[in-house]
Amino acid sequence: MSFSLYINRLKCHIRNKENMFWSYLFPIVLASCFFFAFNNLWTIDSFETIKIAYVSEMVETDPLKQALNEAKVSEGVSMFSITYSDKTKASTLLEEGEIEAYIVGGENPELFVKENGMNETIMKSFLDNYRSVSSTIGTILAYNPNAINEGLMQDLMQTDTFVEEQADMKKPDAMLVYFYALLAFNCIFAANWGLVEVINIQADQSTRGARVSVSPIHKMKLFLCNIAAAFTVHTGSILLLLFYMNNILKINFGDQFVLIIITCLIGSIAGIALGATVGILVRKKASVKDAILSAVIMAGGFLSGMMYADMKYIIATKLPILGFINPVNLVADTLYSLYYYDTNERFYLNMAILGLLTVLMGAVSYAGLRRKTYASI
Repeated sequence: MSFSLYINRLKCHIRNKENMFWSYLFPIVLASCFFFAFNNLWTIDSFETIKIAYVSEMVETDPLKQALNEAKVSEGVSMFSITYSDKTKASTLLEEGEIEAYIVGGENPELFVKENGMNETIMKSFLDNYRSVSSTIGTILAYNPNAINEGLMQDLMQTDTFVEEQADMKKPDAMLVYFYALLAFNCIFAANWGLVEVINIQADQSTRGARVSVSPIHKMKLFLCNIAAAFTVHTGSILLLLFYMNNILKINFGDQFVLIIITCLIGSIAGIALGATVGILVRKKASVKDAILSAVIMAGGFLSGMMYADMKYIIATKLPILGFINPVNLVADTLYSLYYYDTNERFYLNMAILGLLTVLMGAVSYAGLRRKTYASI
């Protein structure tokens, strides 16, 4: 009997085109948008050498000329492509768009640009840094003329780091924050399925709920079968999204993929419990419950860093308790910890908190449904 109820409800969920779209198709579309928008955002592979002109009367002894020639973005990629000319020709090249800026050398170098942009900003930063270093050298030599023979230039140009990078250390990837938040958001989106099940079992919310209330089937037995069907369908969407991001988009989730799947499954259960709890506690019509639940889910996604990656850090430093009661953040943080941390302590902590929240929400839902009676239908 229970299996028959489960199968029938499973068919109903599959025929629910709206929920199927938001659970299956929308996350894939959003993941694709994230991928194409952020994929090359933090790489320099697409950097194009900046075309500039340089005007100077000094040819061989110009230190700025040497600095411009030696500037590189990476090994084998020069920062500037330099054309040497007089000021009139350089101005003409700039107006015609052949170059993006030109520099007039001398004791106080000047930068001329036609418009503002990323390359122009790079040029200004480079020139400001050159002026700063030149001023520092001049000041030091004024007090100690022999400093030039004591390795002054080498000291100024050398950049030391006091952070040692381990060979197996994973480099931070800001793009992963968005994908983890999306995955967590999709897990918690199961709340919509939980809300639907609560509405469909309450006689004052739907005609189906009215029929259930007068049927001989035990209400809680039917509710649990329906919840199991909702969990099954939603789990399919999670696994599909994971497969798409891992195998199609080639997102590197680390080497603990089994724990990632477990995290998503527990997150899905927590989402269903959240939707059921909102459906029980909010004593309004179905449309109001749906609006409130959507607001809760979107707020959770925002606070977990889905819309603004730095928000996760702000919450962690300013109001950490909010991160521990936000199911979306707990799932996203667990996924993040599985990628970056060598131990699973954070994983067990977050899963324990999420499990506790799920049990509490489940208890509230059970108590609310168990005590629900109607004077008339």
